[in-house]
Amino acid sequence: MRKILLALLLLATITHTRGDGFNLIVVGDPQPQTEEQIARLERDIIPKIGAIVEEYLATGYPTAILLTGDIVWDTMAFLPRVKSMFESLGVPVYAVVGNHDHPADISDNERVAERHFEAAFGRRYYSFTLGDTHFVALDNICYSDHDNYTIDIDRKQRRWLRRDLRKVDTEQRIAIAMHAPVVNYRKGEVLDYANEIVDIVGDRELHFITGHRHRHATADISPRIIEHSVAQVNGNLWFAPICSDGTPRGVFCIEERDNEWRWQHRILGEKSDYQLVTWHEGIVADNEEYVVAKVIGWDSMWRVEWLEDGTAMGAMEQIEIVDPDYMHYVEHEADYGDIIMSRLRRSAYPHKHYFRCRRTRQNSEITIVATDRFGRVFTHVVGS
Repeated sequence: MRKILLALLLLATITHTRGDGFNLIVVGDPQPQTEEQIARLERDIIPKIGAIVEEYLATGYPTAILLTGDIVWDTMAFLPRVKSMFESLGVPVYAVVGNHDHPADISDNERVAERHFEAAFGRRYYSFTLGDTHFVALDNICYSDHDNYTIDIDRKQRRWLRRDLRKVDTEQRIAIAMHAPVVNYRKGEVLDYANEIVDIVGDRELHFITGHRHRHATADISPRIIEHSVAQVNGNLWFAPICSDGTPRGVFCIEERDNEWRWQHRILGEKSDYQLVTWHEGIVADNEEYVVAKVIGWDSMWRVEWLEDGTAMGAMEQIEIVDPDYMHYVEHEADYGDIIMSRLRRSAYPHKHYFRCRRTRQNSEITIVATDRFGRVFTHVVGS
């Protein structure tokens, strides 16, 4: 009887350990192209990500890093250097291949073009488990040359994915990491190749984790399928300290606890409760009479409300605007050649994570309260 009890206790311990969860720091498109940029990655960004790693290690949960591709910007010699930088943080590092992780001087030979990535990071498609989630890394860049590639999963990977998932419990959550997105965000449509993946995964809960767009977005494709499109970690292509959608430099953090996920965009150098940016009246063009707020990491499941001098005033009005801070930087601080300046301006267009309210009396105190889909509450006070 004693042996049976010990065996049951051991089994319970093993099961509990598997369900304890994890912390995953998703890094979108590091993409250094020059020695100056890779030095900034090592000097500025890596230490700030390291601070988040240390914060997570202190929780006692397993912690890892995932790079969503475009690890470099056509500079293949940087691949092992970037890998070494992230590995220096002392946690496992996983990666997927991006379109810029292929040498620009190779055409019509995808297998040769992929060798640099494979030499640095290993296989282009593989799987691993963290907590109660089975992760799959896939290569959805069908590469011809620098300017010609399609977004798809080849037949070989589809066959491999079917075999891999046969070994996974039908109730287990699946997370698929790739470089390019599965949703056409301008049309709001799921791309055909992604529907094939959905069919292979079946009825399991499914999360896609992608980069490539350099902007943050969460797409609730169905009640059981979500895409997390991760913003670029370094701002806009190293040329602006903020992404063109207004997402500050940062990483996308996924936490699993007791088989439940929660996530948020973490701003580099800031605490986890910094999720709101506000502008007083007179600052935001075409909204001069309003207090305007940006909700970092917003998705359609957030609730954004306001109080005036402690009195609840209801929901804030959602608006679509170009980020005021991004445009201020581009028009008043950026100093690049015509090609870069044109690129910075061209990438700016309105987004939905902005809200406004108008005071009913002068000099009142405005409190903005934003609640995410997990019930976490973020507040910010705007004085007179």
